[in-house]
Amino acid sequence: MLKKDFPIYFDDTKLFWPVKWDESYEVVESKNTTEAGTDQIIVTRYDKLTVSASFQCSDKWAAAFAAFRDKDSIAVRLYDLKTQDYKTRTMRIRNFKTGPEKNSEKLSVTNGLYTVSFDLLEF
Repeated sequence: MLKKDFPIYFDDTKLFWPVKWDESYEVVESKNTTEAGTDQIIVTRYDKLTVSASFQCSDKWAAAFAAFRDKDSIAVRLYDLKTQDYKTRTMRIRNFKTGPEKNSEKLSVTNGLYTVSFDLLEF
């Protein structure tokens, strides 16, 4: 199977392939320093996902992304490299930005084309 066989879903909405999709994984940990100067680390969680995404889309898709932006959380289903299958993560959208594509106002089939970018942060 190819990664294209695993489209990204926001809740039950199948997305088209993004222009940019950068994933980073964080280890959530508490660090304390002992009297001897050594570090004591308590790992709370591995694999906390943050995604930086960008899409070029129609006005209808830009509106759909704006609707996801206004939700407290969304279920993001995406390809997991470790299991090589789908994994669903509960995430929120932050740093939402949108802007029109140059000369797209001349198109008659849509109310412009847009670049939409945002960060997805896992709970």
